[in-house]
Amino acid sequence: MQAVKLIDIIRSKSAVSPRTGVLAYDFVASELSQNRPIRLSFEGIEDLTSAFCNSFIGKLYMNFDPAVLDSRLQIDGIAVDHIWYKKIQSARLLGTNENARDLHNENLAEVIIS
Repeated sequence: MQAVKLIDIIRSKSAVSPRTGVLAYDFVASELSQNRPIRLSFEGIEDLTSAFCNSFIGKLYMNFDPAVLDSRLQIDGIAVDHIWYKKIQSARLLGTNENARDLHNENLAEVIIS
């Protein structure tokens, strides 16, 4: 299976906005909905934010069975010890754990209201 480059999906080297996260989500969700495995490469990406990861990875884990995602979605180009990997794992947690999402939203509301 050939890797699809994230940079080609979002047409940018910066994976920073929720809007581009939705572009990536739509692409990957379409592939998964057709029962196709996907290998996604982060090669060439220069910046990655939690906002992007939450609207992409978090949303995937909210809308697809985590076991299916883990077996059909392969992410390449990010080392396990890299901060981006941690952001992806946090987005995955938010997507799969309703309590984590609620706590995240409460903390965010406190920051915005303060």
